[in-house]
Amino acid sequence: MESKEEIREHIKRKRALMRNGEKEILDISIFSKLINSKEYNEAKYIFVYVSFSGEVDTHKIIDYALKDNKYICVPKVISKEKGMKAVQIKNLMELKKGAYGILEPESFKHEIDEKNIDLVLVPGVAFDNFGGRVGYGGGFYDRFLKNLNQYTVKLALAYDFQVMDKVPKDELDVLVDRIINN
Repeated sequence: MESKEEIREHIKRKRALMRNGEKEILDISIFSKLINSKEYNEAKYIFVYVSFSGEVDTHKIIDYALKDNKYICVPKVISKEKGMKAVQIKNLMELKKGAYGILEPESFKHEIDEKNIDLVLVPGVAFDNFGGRVGYGGGFYDRFLKNLNQYTVKLALAYDFQVMDKVPKDELDVLVDRIINN
């Protein structure tokens, strides 16, 4: 089995090689599957990563969910040591580039309690069908996901090539409940 770092390098390279038209078609497929899912339709509070660097596009999902009267929260990083918090937004225009170059709210003014979140769209580099996830190595999501209530659904959004037979897991990794892929 490859190490997490080898998997990260391999998948990031594959994502970078995707043509824009191909990526757009796959993003639309994943978007459609998500918004038609039971998990999405039953959720009131949704925590969504703000996509960047070849990830499955969440900007369209955020816009759609806001128009669908969902409460949308996105990550706001506190620090490497303290992790991140969920901050509610009303539109994507509220976001500015944060410390890691990822769009995030400017302040914690509209922070919400993680226990209120019904659905989390979890980013990652690779996943397996046992709930395993290889993230970016910072541990931000594993720490955040541990604070959710026990009923919160954790969905991964991924391209087919990001879903592997098995990914390495350690005791700090939090599993996802399901993967929505193209």
